[in-house]
Amino acid sequence: MSENEPPIVEPLAPPPGPVPQVKAKAEKPPPRSVLLRLFGIGPWGVAKLLGLCILVGFVVLASNFNPASPDVNIPEAIASIARQTLAAAGWAIRNFWKPALAGATIVLPVWVLWRLVSLPFRK
Repeated sequence: MSENEPPIVEPLAPPPGPVPQVKAKAEKPPPRSVLLRLFGIGPWGVAKLLGLCILVGFVVLASNFNPASPDVNIPEAIASIARQTLAAAGWAIRNFWKPALAGATIVLPVWVLWRLVSLPFRK
């Protein structure tokens, strides 16, 4: 090959098999209905919502709130809820060690047993 000659380039043969088709545009998923967008939550969302309902129910029941009573006073009910919540927080701070110790007597042995049983399967 001399300096004036162009290099010889041979075209490559296409790879064997079907040629993949390239989509020009990604398809949009169909729009969800209003009810699905409003109430469509997963299992974790249902669990959180249920937990919140239970927590609020405890607070309402602890404050002795009765909406059917003829002398319902919403500001007094809110103040009662606040007083009861602060009293419960004070009790929890003063007596924290009792439920913590009671729970630990059950949870820690089960946890140790679980760790021992699962030891061969951990990396």
